[in-house]
Amino acid sequence: MTDSIFYISDDDPPSKRRILVEGLRLFAERGLSATSIRDIASATGYSNPALYKHFKTKDELVLVLFERSYKELMHRITLALCRETGFSEKFRTYVKTFCEFYDEHPHASIFTTNNLAVLWPRVSGTMGDRTVITITRQLLEDGKQEGLVSKTADLSLLLVLVTGTINQLNRQFYLNAIEGPAKKHAAGIEKILRAGLG
Repeated sequence: MTDSIFYISDDDPPSKRRILVEGLRLFAERGLSATSIRDIASATGYSNPALYKHFKTKDELVLVLFERSYKELMHRITLALCRETGFSEKFRTYVKTFCEFYDEHPHASIFTTNNLAVLWPRVSGTMGDRTVITITRQLLEDGKQEGLVSKTADLSLLLVLVTGTINQLNRQFYLNAIEGPAKKHAAGIEKILRAGLG
C-alpha cells in the first residue's frame, strides 16, 4: 500500500486510484444513498463502464473503502498503544491517534464513523475479533485496574462516552463547527474524557 493514501494499492491503475479517491470523498460528503455511480463517474471523468471494470457495483466500492479505512484506523491505534505503558500514556496516545487519523484522512474518518452501524455487519467476518470497541474496552479495563477509571461505572456507558465523543467530534471537525486541526484539541479532548471516566 502507498504511505500517503493507504486505501490505494501500489498496483492499482490510475483509473482505479481516481475512483477510490473520488468515491470516498463523495460518500463522506453526501452519504451512501445520495451518491450514485454516475456521480462518481462525473467526478473522475471516467464513464460508468470504466467504473464497473474495477468494481462490479457501487456496493463493492463502498465495502472496499470501508474495510481499508477501518483496518488502517485499527492498525494505527494498535501500533500507537503498543508503544506506551500505563493507562494515562495509552489513553493520551489513543486520543491523539484518532485526531491524527482525522487530520490526515478526514474523508476516511467521517466515512467510517458515519457508516459503521450499516457496514460493519457486512464486513465483520473478514476483519477478525479485534475492533475499535474491543481495544477501547481493554484500555478502560486497564484504567480501572490502575484506579484511574471509576471502578463502579458501567463499562458499556464508559465505552459510549469515549467512542461517542470522538465520533461526534469527527463530525464537528468535518462540518467546520470546530476549527481544526483536530490534533490541536487532543489535550482538551483527553481532559474532558478523563473527567468523565472518573
